[in-house]
Amino acid sequence: MDFLQLIEEIDNRVFKPVYILMGEEPYYNDIIVEHLMDKALQPEERDFNQMIVYGSDTTAAEIVSLARRYPVFAPRQLIIVKEAQALTKSEQLEMYIQSPVPETVLALVYTGKSIDKRSGLYKKAKLAAEIFESKMLPEWKVAQWITDYTAKKGVTIVPDAASLMAEHTGNSLRKIVLEIDKLLKVIPEESRQISVKDIEDNIGISREFSAFELCNALSYKNGDNAFKIAHYFGENPKKYPLLMTLGALFFYFSKLLRIHAYLRKENIVTADAIRKAGVYPSQEKQYQAAIRNFSFNKAMAVIAYIKECDFKSKSSAAGTANEGDLLMELVSRILH
Repeated sequence: MDFLQLIEEIDNRVFKPVYILMGEEPYYNDIIVEHLMDKALQPEERDFNQMIVYGSDTTAAEIVSLARRYPVFAPRQLIIVKEAQALTKSEQLEMYIQSPVPETVLALVYTGKSIDKRSGLYKKAKLAAEIFESKMLPEWKVAQWITDYTAKKGVTIVPDAASLMAEHTGNSLRKIVLEIDKLLKVIPEESRQISVKDIEDNIGISREFSAFELCNALSYKNGDNAFKIAHYFGENPKKYPLLMTLGALFFYFSKLLRIHAYLRKENIVTADAIRKAGVYPSQEKQYQAAIRNFSFNKAMAVIAYIKECDFKSKSSAAGTANEGDLLMELVSRILH
């Protein structure tokens, strides 16, 4: 069952006796737990029938003991086990999952990881429980996710602002939602649109000095802007750590290589190759320029430069050069 189907079922008060919520992205699991807590019991029933325990503070045997109790003046009880990955000796849980108490809704929430799919617990849960695995959102989909989320809130976000926020937040949906909700409190009611200026003013990031704009400057081979941004990063290494910048550059030029590969193998026009590579529409012109300025071989060389810079930053090979020096050298090699 996918996320929306699962939420709809819970909102209709159709509950499974056991839920296994796992995966690297905690956001969707958080939402499922919120809906379970909202719908499983009436407010007046929760004092005696809703329990939240932590895997690090309890045992599988104690959880089974709680689950086998009967609800107090309510049709069911709800037990949420957070950080379930800390549980050991799960044999009793395996037995319970095979024959759960119908009046109990038990949710085992694994934070930041999944159950070993070779384990007996997973194999039994697959047959008898509702399993939901929340996967990390691919980085190239983050800007679109931001656009869709703000639309659900009745607000639009301009494409460049979505891309800038995506670069700042990465693909952590918790962080993205936190930043968007912060913005929604400060943007004027009458505008209901998030601009690049709103991002810069309220989240504390600048489009001028960002890895997004560094990639943009490199795409057009605008050396003045590229060196200005690289110099600023070097002067502010805590705010703009080299490893984060290298990650953004690697992601960008890897996508450029993917576009070249589509052009070579599938004999399609550049615009189709760019879209097929998952480029956000607002960045299409930027990638058009990058394709013109960086051949397949040059893009391959840039990937090698980035890896070499990464190696130097983590070893004694850099000598006396600091992060700023290494980045300036890298930008120079990319441009020439």
